Amino acid sequence: MKGKVLLIEDERKLRRVLELVLEEAGYSVKTAADGSAGIACLERWEPDVVVTDLKMKPAGGMEVLKFRNQRYPAIPCIILTAFGSVATAVEAMKMGAYDFLTKPVDHNQLLEVVDQAMSEKIRKEAHVYKLLGNSAAMKKVRDEIRVLASTDSAVLIQGESGTGKELAARAIHAASPRRKGPFVRINCASIPKDLLESELFGHKKGAFTGATEDRKGVFTIADGGVLFMDEIGDLPLDLQPKLLHAVEEKEILPVGGRQAQKVSVKILSATNLDLQEMVDNKRFRMDLFYRLNTMVLNMPPLRERKEDVAVLAEHFVSIFCEQLGSRKLTISQAAMDTLHEYYWPGNVRELRNVMERAVLVCRGDEITPEHLPESIQAKCPVKDVAKKSSLDLIAKEQEMLVRALEECRWNQSEAARKLNITRSALRYRLKKYGIGRK
Repeated sequence: MKGKVLLIEDERKLRRVLELVLEEAGYSVKTAADGSAGIACLERWEPDVVVTDLKMKPAGGMEVLKFRNQRYPAIPCIILTAFGSVATAVEAMKMGAYDFLTKPVDHNQLLEVVDQAMSEKIRKEAHVYKLLGNSAAMKKVRDEIRVLASTDSAVLIQGESGTGKELAARAIHAASPRRKGPFVRINCASIPKDLLESELFGHKKGAFTGATEDRKGVFTIADGGVLFMDEIGDLPLDLQPKLLHAVEEKEILPVGGRQAQKVSVKILSATNLDLQEMVDNKRFRMDLFYRLNTMVLNMPPLRERKEDVAVLAEHFVSIFCEQLGSRKLTISQAAMDTLHEYYWPGNVRELRNVMERAVLVCRGDEITPEHLPESIQAKCPVKDVAKKSSLDLIAKEQEMLVRALEECRWNQSEAARKLNITRSALRYRLKKYGIGRK
């Protein structure tokens, strides 16, 4: 399989034709008839590429694009539009759409653009999969990944929130013999309990109210590739025996089905919980625990590899400067010292958020300590910071943006001056968070 494509199109016949074109080209395809259903599928399935019509009700392609910008900015989004809406499509391009195609859609052109978008995503991901860091801890992680990728044994990835467990899972997939197969992720904590069995194993038409057609589960979708089960500690106890059977026997039984299906899947799971403690407290099955942790990869917290802070900070600054199309920025030694002294309870994810904010608020050519959050400038003692949860920088920044806009009566130029950032930086942030005047 070449990759996963989500096709969102309200015209039924065209949707079916394009679905067949993409499937015949080797893509795994899911379809949706409007933007709302497409957004739900995007969040649930996490495709490699999205192809969406522009004009749909109740939600159109622009809503899909806004959601993509907020939650999955790395997924290329291709817009389909009628000739008369080209101007709107151009606006979508300014919002970050990968490309747009006018109707009637040329099938060869569609495949060419999708292939290009897929290649671009793979190229970007390959850079991320390097798992940056020169510390002994990260060198050990990379060495272990090469070993873990060479077998079909199950791998349990452990580590605090923000340490890069999903990146490690994708690195294992990329280095494995299954790299040409799909990488499918499911978050066991984000799916309602009554839907999780269907998400895992699929269901047959009529299996329950609302099951109007057969549907594949993630085990089937991941067949021939890798299934990454994030937040495995949140898997309900009553589903654990069925997962154990699937992992041991490499076969699944869809909800409402009578015939078991064989699957070939490498299982990766991740958690920031202590599964051994959960086993001791009867909250996780011992047999499933031992089956999932055949091999274990521990992701070190950032505070235990402080020598990597500089290379990660510079990497994130480079990324955000490129995304904003702004000048290149350097990090002053004083700012770097401040970053190095901080405890990083939110690990690499928190560092990424801090550097994104610094790029947005910096008006010169160099990031200095004043561009960092006050909590980091304060250089709080380790024992104090360790007690604090990771700052919700995103929520705080959204609140700050809205407050400034309201005080300036939604005049963006005045709000940008008030926030001490450029107008383009403000517009970028509003677009990213989908903030608009109500």
